[in-house]
This record gives sequence, structure tokens and C-alpha cells, in this order.
Amino acid sequence: MNLKLRPILDCRMPTLATKTAFLLPALDDMSKLHRRSMAVQQLETNPPRSLAKLRHSISSEIKGLSKKLSRLERNYYGVGKSLQHEVEKSILRLKGVLRMLNISEFSSKASLEKAIKDGSDAEKYKGDPNNISLIKELYGKIQTFMPSKFTDLIETCTNIKTLLEKYCVSFYDPETDHYLETAAHYQQQIEIWIETISKSITNIKKLQKNYQDIMIHHTQFTPPVLAFCQKNECENVPVVLLFADGCTNIKAVMSVANNWIQADQNYPVFLRNDIDDLDRQREEKVRLLRDAKTKYHTLTYKLSQSEIEYDKALTEMETWKNKKESMKDEADNLRTLSIELQTELEFKEYRKKELRKRESEYSQETYIETYEMLTDEIHYAKEKMPPLKRQLAAVQYKLEWMTQKENLVKRMGKDIKDMKKELIDIRVDRERKEEEFEQLDKALDLARRIHRYKTSTDVTEKIFFSLPIGQKKGKDKLAKACETISEYIDQDWMLLYRQLPFYPKRGSHTIEKDISDINTDGARGPLENKAVAALNRWRRHHTRAKKADLVDALKKIRRHDVLSHIENSEME
Repeated sequence: MNLKLRPILDCRMPTLATKTAFLLPALDDMSKLHRRSMAVQQLETNPPRSLAKLRHSISSEIKGLSKKLSRLERNYYGVGKSLQHEVEKSILRLKGVLRMLNISEFSSKASLEKAIKDGSDAEKYKGDPNNISLIKELYGKIQTFMPSKFTDLIETCTNIKTLLEKYCVSFYDPETDHYLETAAHYQQQIEIWIETISKSITNIKKLQKNYQDIMIHHTQFTPPVLAFCQKNECENVPVVLLFADGCTNIKAVMSVANNWIQADQNYPVFLRNDIDDLDRQREEKVRLLRDAKTKYHTLTYKLSQSEIEYDKALTEMETWKNKKESMKDEADNLRTLSIELQTELEFKEYRKKELRKRESEYSQETYIETYEMLTDEIHYAKEKMPPLKRQLAAVQYKLEWMTQKENLVKRMGKDIKDMKKELIDIRVDRERKEEEFEQLDKALDLARRIHRYKTSTDVTEKIFFSLPIGQKKGKDKLAKACETISEYIDQDWMLLYRQLPFYPKRGSHTIEKDISDINTDGARGPLENKAVAALNRWRRHHTRAKKADLVDALKKIRRHDVLSHIENSEME
């Protein structure tokens, strides 16, 4: 082997450490498998440079584990042979020994030892001695390979599981975080993978221990080995498949680990897709929410104006309620007078007509006197009729106007009821859209946060040294300041909201509309709730919100008392 001096020893005086027997091989001369093991071992003392480097190291370790397992299987079964060759070679011969020695099954170390012991007794066993040699060979292989040959493999699997569990995480807590399908699904997969790996490692140890101490049963095998066992009728000789089951469990660990690595590699990509999709949905949700709010506020204003007009109309109706009754009486009197006058007129005209017909029956003087009197009375009645009709028409017009007004007020009342029902539906729709928007906004914030963690260059370092990954301290200060402000700001929350910065920038008209919305939504609630709503809205729309912004705004509106409360709360 080409040996190289380690640089740190080159400048030292000759010692035993510089002798050939004490020299270490240079890194270039080490086997790839050894370098892979060292790379994983270094992760126990030094943080990985990045998640990509970590995944590469674990993948290399899995490849090395796969090669170790292949060599182990080759050593156990023989070159170019497999489990099928092992079963075909031994199954019938082992079953023959079971029948001759009256043993129920080969399911433990003790059963093999008993078969070897009884098979050596010529009186008990009179079959082919090569079959006993086969049992001895099987017993020797099991003792040689299990558990000693699996110890290193199990340790490697445990190390891989530890690294994956530590670094390849979802950064998602189902108990506290808002639901995000990609993150929730990945976290669920991680929990299943952890359980699967742990179960596979435990199964190897448990089955080998049961072989040594108690017995094994074919139902304890993994599904692939169990299916093979049943297909080849090996139920009463499960020891033949003990090694195969251990290898299958190791392969299951490698398969799960590879899936985990691939999923962790794809996780940020899926999150990025979620972010883009949620961004598009957010634009649509903002438009729908804005339309719903506009519709709600428009109808609220319309309802308010209608109620004002309705109250005014009711008040007006109350003022002429008594007057209407007197006008009804007046109309009845005028109608009676009109009828009487019309009847009198018709009667006079009838008498005048009859007088003409019977002119010969009266004297000239009486006829002329009576005719003139009737003519004067008819003329008087005709002159009196138009003013009376005009007076009646005027009274009837006023009564009709009052009736129309009453009908209009009734319609207004019905319209107000309908508007209130419609407003309830619109408010429910608006609240639903607000909730959907808030849910989407929370999901979007969570997706961005997790994506930022998964693509961060220092996330592995923070995980290694158990440092906080997010800016939780800064967020706590901002949240605490908002809580204190909402408690003491009172009515000045509107002044504060106008002074707060926004990024992206919001115009004064939009800010005033925000204040109007908050006032409308919290019309009957305490001022503290309005302040909380205002600060929450500011934090939602201002992507660079920090405590300094609040401090500057409070100084501008001269609320130094609130600043004092904030300082005191931080000192507590």
C-alpha cells in the first residue's frame, strides 16, 4: 500500500510515529466505503453543510449498506445462489428429519440442537447422515451470521434513522400550525416512516432473540418472507428463513430511507408550487372579499338611509293621524251636502218642467212668480255645486295622498325587513369569505415559512446546535407590543393606524376605508377590539412589520404613555 506521511508529522523529529508501522493511510488511499462511513460519523460531531449535502451523505451510506448486505447474502447463500436455492436444497431433507425424529418443527436454536443430538444417535435416527450434516451446516451458519453479522447493519440503520429524523423534518406541527396539505401529508409520512424503520429494526432483534431463547413462528415474518414461506410450504421449518427475514427488514429500512430522502428533496419544490398556487388563489380571494365587503357596506348604507326615511315618514304620519280622521268626517259631510244639493237641483228642475206642462192650470201672476222662484233656486244651486265639488275633491285628494303615503310607509317597512334578511345573508357570505381568506393567508404564510427553512443555508447548523430556527423572539416582542397598545390606545387607534407604514404602500383612501370597515364591523364592541382588529390588519398588509414602526407611530401621535406601558411590559 502506498503510504503517505501526515503533514502535521513531517516537520517533527523522527519518532515511532514516523515509522512505517505507525503511519496512517492517506485519505486518497482509503476505500470509498470507509470514506462514506467517515462522512456519516462526522455528522455526529459536526453539522452538515446543507440539507443537500446531508441527503447525499445518507444516500451514500445507504448504498454502502446495500453493498454490505449483498456481500452478507453472498457469504450466506454462496456465490450466485439465493434463498430459493437454499430452500430447494434443504426443505425436503429437513422435513424428512422432522418425521424420523418425531420433532414438530425447526423453530428455535434448541430444536436444531436436539435434532443434531438425536441425529447422532444411531438408535434414534436411521436416515441419511448427510441430512444431519445439513442441519449442522444450517445451525453453524445461523450461529455465525446472527446476530453478530447484523450488529453493524442495525447500527448503520439506526444512525440513518437518527439523521433523517433529526434533519429531514417537515417543520410542521399538526397541533399548533394551520393546516397545509403538503406539510401535513409529509409529516404524516415521516411518522409512518419512523414507525416502519423502528419496527423493522426491532423485528430483526426480536426474531433473532426468539430463535435463541424461545422459538419463532412463520407468522412473525415480514409479508414478503411470509408469502415465500407459505408458497414453498416452509411453515414447520421457519429457521431456514430467519436470515432472509433479517435481510428483508434491512432492505425495508433502506427502501423507506430512500423514499424519505427523495420526499425531503421534493418537499421544497411542492411547497414552492403551493406558494404559487396560493398566491394565485389569494388574488381571487382578495377580489371576492373586496366585492363582498363593498356589497355589504353598500347595503348597510342603503338600509341606514331607508330606516332614516322610514322613521321620518312614521313621525310625519303620527302628526296627521288625528287630522285624517277629521278630514274623513269633512269629506263625508261634503259628500252628503253634494248629494243633497244635487237632489234638490234635480227636484227643482223637475218642478220647473212640470210647471211648464201645467201652465194653463195656474194664473198668469202665480205662474210667473213660481217659475221665477224655481229659476232663481236652480241658478243658486248650480252656482253652489262647483265650489262644493272642488272642496270635496280637495279633501279627497288629501285623503288619497295620506293613503298613498301609508302604503308607501308599509312598503318601506317591508323593504327594510327584506334588506335586513338580505344583509344577514351578505354578512354571512362576507364572514365566510373573510374566514376563507384568513385560512388561505395563514396557509400561505406557513408555506413560505417552511420553504424558507428548508432552503436556508444555515438550517442544518441551527438544528445541530439546537438553535431556534424562526425569528420567534422578534415576533413575540411585536405581538406583545400590539397587545399592550390595544389595551391602552382607546379612541386614538384611528390616529395610530393613519401613521403606521405599509409595504406595499396603501393610499390614504384605502386606509380610511380600512378604518371605516373596522368601525362598522366592531360598532357595538369595545374600543380594544377595534384596536386589535386594526393592528392585525396592519400586520397582515405590512409585510415588514416590526416593533420600531409602532414606536415611531406612537411618537407621532404623542402617546408617550402607551410607550411607557410597552417598556414596562418588556421589563416584566
